[in-house]
This record gives sequence, structure tokens and C-alpha cells, in this order.
Amino acid sequence: MKREDFIWWASFRETLRNTVEDSEYRKISEFHAYYFNHKVNYPCKCNPKIIQSYIDDLNELFLK
Repeated sequence: MKREDFIWWASFRETLRNTVEDSEYRKISEFHAYYFNHKVNYPCKCNPKIIQSYIDDLNELFLK
């Protein structure tokens, strides 16, 4: 993970809450596309399982 992305992700992980702000939602989608080599997809906010799977994938990358 690039340094600035790592710093942003560490800050994101420190804030424990049950919702994701719009700016975070966009950043998570963009990070996932970049680090997992696919086109940016902004999943429907009505289905939080997809964005949660993005977060889980990025957490694994963050911990490496």
C-alpha cells in the first residue's frame, strides 16, 4: 500500500462506527479498484455487504 493510502486507511480504521461517510465510501471503492486491479465500481449503498467486503479485502492488504 502506498504511504499516503496507508496513512488514510489507518485513520479510517481508528474511527469505529457503523456507517461510512460518502467521501469514505468513494475512497474505499477507489482503493479497492486500484489495489485489486479492476475498474472503479461504486456499489449500491442499499447493499452494505459489498462495501464491507471491500473493507475486509483492504484490511487484509493493510495488515501485510
